[in-house]
Amino acid sequence: MFNGLEIDMLSLGDADCIVVTQWTSFGPQRVLIDGGSGADAPIVCEFLRSRRFTEFWAVVCTHEHGDHARGLIKLVQDKSVTIHNGWMHNIRKHVSADGLRRASAGSSSRAEEVKEVLELTDELTRAFASRGLTPQEPLAGSIVAGYPSMTVLGPSRPFYQQVLQKFTKVDVLRLTPPPSFYAEALSAIGGAGSSTRYRTLSDLGYLPAQEPNYGLVPASLPPSSLGGRLSLLAGVLRNSSVEDNPKTQPFNDTSTIIGVIFNGEKLLLTGDAGSDALDRVPADWRNLMYMQVPHHGSDGNLSQSNIERFRPKIANISARGDMSHPDKAIVNGLIKVGAQVFSTHKQNPGHLWFCLGTVPARADYGPAVPLKGTADPVFNLDWLSRMPATG
Repeated sequence: MFNGLEIDMLSLGDADCIVVTQWTSFGPQRVLIDGGSGADAPIVCEFLRSRRFTEFWAVVCTHEHGDHARGLIKLVQDKSVTIHNGWMHNIRKHVSADGLRRASAGSSSRAEEVKEVLELTDELTRAFASRGLTPQEPLAGSIVAGYPSMTVLGPSRPFYQQVLQKFTKVDVLRLTPPPSFYAEALSAIGGAGSSTRYRTLSDLGYLPAQEPNYGLVPASLPPSSLGGRLSLLAGVLRNSSVEDNPKTQPFNDTSTIIGVIFNGEKLLLTGDAGSDALDRVPADWRNLMYMQVPHHGSDGNLSQSNIERFRPKIANISARGDMSHPDKAIVNGLIKVGAQVFSTHKQNPGHLWFCLGTVPARADYGPAVPLKGTADPVFNLDWLSRMPATG
């Protein structure tokens, strides 16, 4: 009887495709997140077929950039795969048609990016529609799946609209959620039996959020054992090469950030989100078991405080392995706070497989090799998780 959780990160260079599987008494329940670039579609399809991943409770597009959405469009069009629910943002619901025409006019790099977002949004919407699916918008508080337990932690609607205004440089449509939204959202994510608690509406981004209190200590340590560890970990990257305020490409901050909870452990899937977006993730998301490092380990997404706060035990990166992906400072920063860091470029092929609990064995996978850095961990803690495997 299998009862575990698996995360597959496919090796696609600087592109993303992740499958999350939870084993239950009624079989494996899967969610697919992104699908790589258009050229990656054959690799993704072959991987899914080889592992018999043919049914997904949900398919999520974190944001409409080509390295996440083009391959996903082709996958959604593939009727040999069963999909029950679709999730994607739709810029057309937030910016007027006239505003989008102005934002996409001309041949500037920003106008070209707006055109790409519009094209991919329309194509993915049509692909879902061809299956009779109307995609839902993944804004903070949305429940993507119950098995595995997956909640959208960001962006909130106000932050998403703020990013779009910066991205398009035109006014966005200020939509007010219906009154029932607040009660429904709180009930969905904080009701009886929920493993995630949100204390106030500020956690959803509709009220000014309080300054988060990041207790940078291992979750397993009792308060009496903290001693000087809190002061040692807070600011431990202050003199590192990790940026304090990294500059993120504007549209990347629209990325859907998903939190997964399994047996009390927290796992974070970040898309290409930047530090500003990650700062808005509810404060109790820290000391993670697992984290997808955003934007292929670029130096423009994770800040010093992000790494000190999240301090994942396992950090997985999808990257081609050039001078900037993954960035050495980011890898060193993660290692310094105690993470085991793995990248898809390290092995060939380098699909990374992470699991917790009891799952089917994979004879064709061997141990993944962690990246080496110039930093030493602050503490050599005995992580009880399984290391990723590669295949």
